[in-house]
Amino acid sequence: MRPILPRAFRAVEQFSELYATVAPSLHAQQERVQACLRSAIDRPALLDAVVATLRNRQGIVALESSIGAGATTLLCQLAVRYDWPLWLADDDDGSGALAFYAQIAALRRPSLPLIDPAALTDPTACERLLAEVADPSQPLVLLVSAPDRDRQPLRSLPLPLPFDLPAGVTLVMHGSLPVEPDARLVLPVADSELIQTQTTLLELRHCPPPWRAPLLAAAQGNLLYLSWAERWLHLGLLNSADLPADLNHLLLDWWQALNPTERRLAVLLAASGEPLPVAALAEISAEHPHLVLDRWEEQGLVHINLRRLSDEDTLLLVRYAHRAVRLFLARHTPREMEAAHGELAQWCAERLRRNPLDPVNRYLVRQLARHTALCPPAQRPAHLPTAHQTAWLRERELREGLAGALRDAGWMLYDAAHGPPLALARTAAITGTLATRARQLSGEVVTAAFLTAIKTGGREGSLRRVTAIVEQLPDGVPKAAVLRQLGEACYSVNMRSAAMRLLSRALDLEAQPVSRAWRDARDQAIEALATACLEAGDIERALACAEQIDLLERRAHVETLVVRRLLVDGQYDHAWRLSRAILHENRAAWAQAEVAVALVRIGDPRGEMLLEELKVETARAWAEIELACDLALRNEEAAFQRIAALASPHQRDRGLARLARVFALADKDGDALAAAERISNRELRVTTLLELRLLLQGLVANLATERATREIDALQGEDRPILLAALASAHAAIGRKDRALAIAYQLNGEELERALSRVAVACAQAGDYTGAQEVLAAMTDDDERDWARDEIARSLAAIGDWDAASAQAAAIVAEDQRARTSADLAITRARAGEVLVAVDMIRTIEVASERGRALVMIAPLLSATDTELADRLADELLTGEVRNRYRAALAVALVERGEVTTAAAIARRIRRRNERVRAELAIVAALDPADPMTLHRLASTLGKAAIGREEMFHALSLVVPMLQRMGGTQLLAELAAAIVADDRA
Repeated sequence: MRPILPRAFRAVEQFSELYATVAPSLHAQQERVQACLRSAIDRPALLDAVVATLRNRQGIVALESSIGAGATTLLCQLAVRYDWPLWLADDDDGSGALAFYAQIAALRRPSLPLIDPAALTDPTACERLLAEVADPSQPLVLLVSAPDRDRQPLRSLPLPLPFDLPAGVTLVMHGSLPVEPDARLVLPVADSELIQTQTTLLELRHCPPPWRAPLLAAAQGNLLYLSWAERWLHLGLLNSADLPADLNHLLLDWWQALNPTERRLAVLLAASGEPLPVAALAEISAEHPHLVLDRWEEQGLVHINLRRLSDEDTLLLVRYAHRAVRLFLARHTPREMEAAHGELAQWCAERLRRNPLDPVNRYLVRQLARHTALCPPAQRPAHLPTAHQTAWLRERELREGLAGALRDAGWMLYDAAHGPPLALARTAAITGTLATRARQLSGEVVTAAFLTAIKTGGREGSLRRVTAIVEQLPDGVPKAAVLRQLGEACYSVNMRSAAMRLLSRALDLEAQPVSRAWRDARDQAIEALATACLEAGDIERALACAEQIDLLERRAHVETLVVRRLLVDGQYDHAWRLSRAILHENRAAWAQAEVAVALVRIGDPRGEMLLEELKVETARAWAEIELACDLALRNEEAAFQRIAALASPHQRDRGLARLARVFALADKDGDALAAAERISNRELRVTTLLELRLLLQGLVANLATERATREIDALQGEDRPILLAALASAHAAIGRKDRALAIAYQLNGEELERALSRVAVACAQAGDYTGAQEVLAAMTDDDERDWARDEIARSLAAIGDWDAASAQAAAIVAEDQRARTSADLAITRARAGEVLVAVDMIRTIEVASERGRALVMIAPLLSATDTELADRLADELLTGEVRNRYRAALAVALVERGEVTTAAAIARRIRRRNERVRAELAIVAALDPADPMTLHRLASTLGKAAIGREEMFHALSLVVPMLQRMGGTQLLAELAAAIVADDRA
């Protein structure tokens, strides 16, 4: 008889390549589905009520029930009746995320049966798919049974579940939710339909009538209690007149009736992370457990099944029939569970050394890291292979692939909370890197999906969709191989130019398997470590961190910051030596230029020597100009001579323009004019003269304007319109609007409109708002007028004329520009102290992205003004990613104000994991670094950041201040060296 399968599972089976990728996970979940359905009683009224409820709900729905009340069975029944994807996370063989993605793709995107490899760890991969396939007219319901929070977790890393859902998608989730749901669905415990279901169950089991009433009363609607208690009554293990009060007491009676040997077997089985080989249980317990297991199977507590590994090998496996037993023992016997993990870890290690080829080893290899992590360090056996982290992960990669190595790295991160901060941060970096490396696709699957896609869609569009998924792979030789096969497939369907592009990209990846982006993620984190050391005043450790940076330019940037700090501190010798040791030629020249200027200013002869050695012209010219400006206030002729000695005419002109400004600010009007007139480049000369017109007063100012006018009149080329607009603006800025307009009207068309916009802005900046309005009214080009209104609005806001500024913004024609200007005004007003008025302004902004940007920018101010309002605005005004970003900014601001509890509540409403991690890291950073639980919280939060390499290194950058408080700059320098060593291993 063909087993009953969830419909989404059957949909995946239609695509052979897709199914092959996720078959182990689907098989493992199918076993659980069959177990649930075998013991299930049809509850049509409940199913219909749940379906009716879900049709009127969207978003996240928490399915709540007591353990054993049938929530998982209900999900299985729904999955069998409807085309709803199902994920049983405790029974997914470790790759349930990919199987979940495959179900959605098979049901809603059959034209492209391909799994995004990032879906293994990144929730946004599934969210992208849902955004692509969502259709409010055809609602999609996702069914998930997630792990409960307990002390004996089965997974090392959190589920990559999609919580940021588009319209038309509902996620029904039973188990521990890291975010606040949109609705809750509570299973009934005492309705008439449930009583009838329980009565039917007892009748089918031929339960004697005298037992039924006591059983129904004691069960209180719990179907698991009813099933076990009825069975145990038949076996004579219970008395119908004295039934336990609830499921917990039922299991307590069972536990208390066990002898020491049976208790040890029960705890060992509860500690196991997956179905345990019976031979392993016998060997580790030094007992013959078969009779005990047979008795427990008769009682309904365990499932025993035979798994065929190959034609020759089979394996007898045992597991508890329901997680209720494991969770009960985890609560009731925590010390015994910890000891059991130590025994299992020791046995696994010894067995692997003694008999590496035994079929039992699949369990040993997959679970050793978990047993090690869940055994307290004080009770942990010595010489476990997992103690050698890098070697063990490399071996795991060879035995089970990168996904297996990632799973164990997650357990090592979980365990690192018991160790020093260095080990925790180091393990986090390794885990993040493995999360990216574990993204894998085979070329055969990709080409099959591409050839399927082009049958129903355009070739170019299909190729874009496929390559977008392939680009989620980490750069390297495996990705090159996939691109090469995809290119060959393109060639086979006469897409020759696309084939050549793909083959060229493959060759580039093969030539440089480690991409710059891969190194940049690490280098950015190390730069954050170096910067923190520098800010703490630890120059040597800042330089030690900088030495670990691969990219010379980034390393030189840090070294230049150190040079500047040394100059500020007066350590000129050290700065001189360091600037000469920088390897990046251009950065070194600029650092040396800064040192040379500082040395000349203190009269050190090495300054002039260093200037002579500079080979980069722009750096040397900058230094000479700086020194010339120093001379300008006491020796004008010497300043001119220094500028004249510059080798390049362009640099000489730049120096003279700078010198003219210095003279003008020092009220040396004649010298300023003389400097401007020496400029050889006409455009720069005119621009400088016009600038002097605004800086100078009196006769010299007028003279500068006349000479600028004369220069412009002599021009006939393409520079003339630009300079005429600048001249008109200069006249408007000093109140000569009519003269400005006369100059502007020498131009025509777009050039005239551009000049008028500059005149309008200059009038407004000079205080002539009426004149500015007249100029705006004369304009015909909406783009130029919008630009001018934006500038005028900012000028009005700067002096506090908010009504006039808002009127200017409202008059802007282009919607995006109007929204951008309005958002900037709201931000400025909030910073001026009128936060609530700014919120009202934001409400009127029509473009969602600008509305979101404004709210994100004022989030710290909102948190200090009205926290409840700030929280409400997220749902009232924002959607999608910007809502998550705003809530993260709000949570961070609340943490900085000391309102950690409120921040934590807001963090639970953040749907995007990367933003939630940012908020939670801020909360953890506010904890006492001396508290041992702080490291546990940090390890848990970094586990959520194990989306990929880039995300993990970004998270580590965010916690640098916290790590510094824990271990000082020594920890930061050690971490930089460790990260690089692990990355290159």
